[in-house]
Amino acid sequence: MTRKAPRIRAAVLLAGLLTGSAALAQAPCPCPIPPTGPPPLWSGNAQFAYAGTSGNTDTSSLGASLELNYKPLPWTISLTAAYLRGSTDGVTTAESFAGGLRGIRDLTPRFDVFAEGLYYRNTFAGIDSRYGANAGVGYKIFNEKTLLFRVETGVGYTHEDFLIEESQNYATVRAGFQFKWKFSKSAEFSEEFYWTDDLSDTDNWFIRSTTAVTADMTSVFALKASFTYLYDNVPALKVPPDVFFEKTDRIFSVALVAKF
Repeated sequence: MTRKAPRIRAAVLLAGLLTGSAALAQAPCPCPIPPTGPPPLWSGNAQFAYAGTSGNTDTSSLGASLELNYKPLPWTISLTAAYLRGSTDGVTTAESFAGGLRGIRDLTPRFDVFAEGLYYRNTFAGIDSRYGANAGVGYKIFNEKTLLFRVETGVGYTHEDFLIEESQNYATVRAGFQFKWKFSKSAEFSEEFYWTDDLSDTDNWFIRSTTAVTADMTSVFALKASFTYLYDNVPALKVPPDVFFEKTDRIFSVALVAKF
């Protein structure tokens, strides 16, 4: 009995050491989370939407858009383009094109400055072309991985060519916001709102609002449902002397999105 006791105590001690080592090996270490790297230098997406009916009336609508982003920090440069066309019985009933080039430079994690050039054409609203240039400041109220809320304001200059009326030029003031909320791993809600006012005639103001929900199908493809609301408080002249185009345009779209 006296010779076996040291052996038993040694075996118990060895088992305790092995058990403690295994527990330590399995316990999660308080390792620091590695910092995330900068965003990709290039990114973007392309969208395509089509709807058609046939029978007593043949209708079709086609929409396509492109967004390309270049981010050499602290800069973000974005190119956007969107085209929409609708027809009934082979006759075009709606057609518009919008494009823009914007540069944003971050001054702090929240403050930034921006400059942009815009183009818009919608002959079915009486606008042959509208060119605009704006510059201003922005502030990110929320700037998290799943939540972005940025407000901006600035001044600019606009040139408009109409189908019937004479062209006009005017200085503008502009305000707006961008909101993005990633409410799940594969779904996002977004809203962009812009208000522009003519400084020489404050009744001549217009609004653009786009609300969208995007759901990822794969790492590349997604479905996007969007609603765009356009309001022009002083619409273009349609038939002289006092018949004008409608103040409001509404666009609802469900598009396939390819991200790159």
